[in-house]
Amino acid sequence: MSADEPGVDLDLSAFTALLDDRRSNITMAVALVLSLVVLVYTTLDLAKLNDEVRNIVEGDNNWEVSFELQSLTFEETFVMTDGEQRTLDFEIALPDVPDGFRVGSIQTVVSYTETSGLPADPPDSVAANVPQTDMEAQWTDNNNTLSGSSNDASDIELLLRTHPGFTGQAVNATGLNEYQVLQPWLEEGYGIGTYSLVLDLNTQSPPFLNDGDEEITVLVEVVMFKPSAISV
Repeated sequence: MSADEPGVDLDLSAFTALLDDRRSNITMAVALVLSLVVLVYTTLDLAKLNDEVRNIVEGDNNWEVSFELQSLTFEETFVMTDGEQRTLDFEIALPDVPDGFRVGSIQTVVSYTETSGLPADPPDSVAANVPQTDMEAQWTDNNNTLSGSSNDASDIELLLRTHPGFTGQAVNATGLNEYQVLQPWLEEGYGIGTYSLVLDLNTQSPPFLNDGDEEITVLVEVVMFKPSAISV
């Protein structure tokens, strides 16, 4: 069909009439504006969703990891003689640790008093040392206190960190979800095995009097934790 044929003129006339119709023009303009608004809103919404998805994928979600604490304690009181060295072994077995808990650290307090009853008898000298064993722990952690001594009857306090990063305080972390965030804190094996303590005693006596022994108390506290995480 050629451009001179009546059907073409009719179509062009109808289109021209539509453009000349003010009501049609307003309707088309409103529809166009609404379409643009919907398009802009959809674009912004998709961009926001994309950012949220990116943050999740990249692990930018912030979490606070806190710890429920429990303790397992060992206590021994005994008498040592002058010049004696004594080794104490404490066995920490997996059944000793409640479900969901891990061993975070081992704290030891060695205490004694001058018990000779002799007048002017000075306090004896006690030294304590935690040797490295096959127990999996943070043996080289700078916050450890693995040796100490006292010659004035003050307590000797020792500390061995067993689980990486555990201090007993809540920590901040980032991750995809709670499961991912908690994985480092759920590693097993740390703090399980033999914890040893070596003690040395050297007594001191006034002239012409003999103070040859001392009563010593050792308290070992195994600090266990159960982690949990909340999104912040």
